[in-house]
Amino acid sequence: MMTWIHYLLIYWLVCDIIGVCVRAYNKKEDSEKTTFRQVLALIFVPPFLIPLLPFVGIVVLLEKLKEVRQCRKEEREKNRLKERLGLRPDEQYCCFSQMGGAGVIKCADCGYQEEIISFVHGLNSCKIGRQCPNCHAFLVEYNKSEKYHTFGEAEEDLVCSKCGTIVRKKEESIFKGNDAPLFCPQCHSARLHYHMSYIT
Repeated sequence: MMTWIHYLLIYWLVCDIIGVCVRAYNKKEDSEKTTFRQVLALIFVPPFLIPLLPFVGIVVLLEKLKEVRQCRKEEREKNRLKERLGLRPDEQYCCFSQMGGAGVIKCADCGYQEEIISFVHGLNSCKIGRQCPNCHAFLVEYNKSEKYHTFGEAEEDLVCSKCGTIVRKKEESIFKGNDAPLFCPQCHSARLHYHMSYIT
């Protein structure tokens, strides 16, 4: 016949199993192996903390589910953007935030290619790649900073030399637009490939 002590022991065992599983899962996610010492440290939890283990496990699992849902949402939004750009889900689009230094950008559809600057820094100044939203001409924004390797605001308006469009105002942060997809100036395709020549 089972007494309250038996039920308490079963509850303690279930709590420890859940805790060990959660710890092992987290370590697996971090690509690390759970050591025997970590398992022992979790098994010999102070008695007054044992009832909290299932709740801790539930909170951790809910956080994991939240992260998974967020990742799936971002992936769906990215795939919708690719669909609007005419790209397949397995294709990637170019944007300045993912490209460094200076190099050559080439269109996979029409073969157009051009040498561009994505981001190059020097002593107290930066050259930041930009693209005109109207004609898709590639431009360079010059930015001077007070300290070495720091970023400030653009000192003057950036105007497209090809169509006259004001690409950005000097009051805006220089990082705005870095994640925007780039387009071919000739055929307006987003199927571009970037080959970096040098980085600073």
